[in-house]
Amino acid sequence: MQDLFGQAILDFGTYGNAEDIITETSISEADPLPVSYLFRSFDEMPEMEQRALSMASGKILDVGCGAGSHSLWLKSKGKNVVSVDISRKAIDACEMRGLTNAYCADVMTFEGKDFDTILLLMNGTGICGTLNRLQPMLEN
Repeated sequence: MQDLFGQAILDFGTYGNAEDIITETSISEADPLPVSYLFRSFDEMPEMEQRALSMASGKILDVGCGAGSHSLWLKSKGKNVVSVDISRKAIDACEMRGLTNAYCADVMTFEGKDFDTILLLMNGTGICGTLNRLQPMLEN
């Protein structure tokens, strides 16, 4: 099955349950991620995420938005936020949750306008795939 991450997000958003996702990278061991964590409220987020969201201003791009929790909080504060994720199913869940500026797109080819704040929360620079793709992504 393709897009297991997006399917888990959509399942949780639709049915309220999903199997944990096991994440693993070249620099970390296998680690279970409860899908419910992607649907957390602002108060349940780590302090660093809360701080980043509180500092976001102007036109905001939420890269790799997943279930849209960061974007939803920003929207609730009247912020101008655009959410992007490569997962169509994750974007479907975002739209179900009320995000109207959510797009299924790769940030490297996204044709959005200029942004004042770019958020790369949770996925961080891992969205680049490899270290040598970090600089081109930031320049983009």
